[in-house]
Amino acid sequence: MSESQRVLPLFPLEQVVLFPGMALPLRIFEERYKVMIGACQVTDQLFGVVLIHSGREVGDPAEPEQVGCTARMVRVDRIPDGRMHIMSVGEQRFRLIGQARVMPEGYLVGDVEMLTDPASSPVESELVNGITREFTRYQQAILGLTGRDPVDTPELPKDPVRLSYRVASTLYVDPHERQRLLEIDDVTQRLQHELALLKREMPRTIGPFSLN
Repeated sequence: MSESQRVLPLFPLEQVVLFPGMALPLRIFEERYKVMIGACQVTDQLFGVVLIHSGREVGDPAEPEQVGCTARMVRVDRIPDGRMHIMSVGEQRFRLIGQARVMPEGYLVGDVEMLTDPASSPVESELVNGITREFTRYQQAILGLTGRDPVDTPELPKDPVRLSYRVASTLYVDPHERQRLLEIDDVTQRLQHELALLKREMPRTIGPFSLN
């Protein structure tokens, strides 16, 4: 394998698409994943989170999507009954090379290629400003619907790559649409796709009401 390739334990999820920088709490109760987490703890604390393409989280190993994101464990709390509560953070996108395989303990591993985020050209400031403006309106609408103060929203990243991940990880859209965002390699294309989603979702979010 090249330096950008490695073997990675995989944690398939039905509704979650992990993005770099996104916090992911997990509750571990199946024996196969307890073993997997133990193996990660004695190596580099990394495993891969992948959206399930077919199958379920519990039971027979599921078939994952080809693109996922690494998760680094930052805290592991062991419960007396044997369960674990884990806090992890997304770090880097990856693509499976071939099919995932099942370890004797029952969890999945895969040969993966780590992915970077090259931009075909510098991201235009107009695009960054546009998505920042639309996403701020979207966040305020969501917070308003949940009864929270819509003015109190975290400052958005200036870096286009980090901005694209923040938007993708916060959009309330179908997991398979979020998966599509994760699979896009070019930052400009990801931001353009997110801007289109924001413009589509805003009327649904606001409904008959206005933010003004």
